[in-house]
Amino acid sequence: MSFSDPIFTIVSFLTGCFICGASGSFTLLTLIIGANDANAEFVILMSLIAFGFGAATMRVTFGPVQEILLNMTAL
Repeated sequence: MSFSDPIFTIVSFLTGCFICGASGSFTLLTLIIGANDANAEFVILMSLIAFGFGAATMRVTFGPVQEILLNMTAL
């Protein structure tokens, strides 16, 4: 997979970080509150799915972002 636009690649990686952070926070806060109704289970399910999407985005874009940052520091 080729990522030719460095700005898009870096923004995609940061978006994945934000999605993981936000959905992880939703999951932990829902578990800390301890609500055991259907709404809490739905929030946990959707938060874990979102965490997976964010982690996949970070995984796909980590290599290209690492190369971009190494090339920027080599200048």
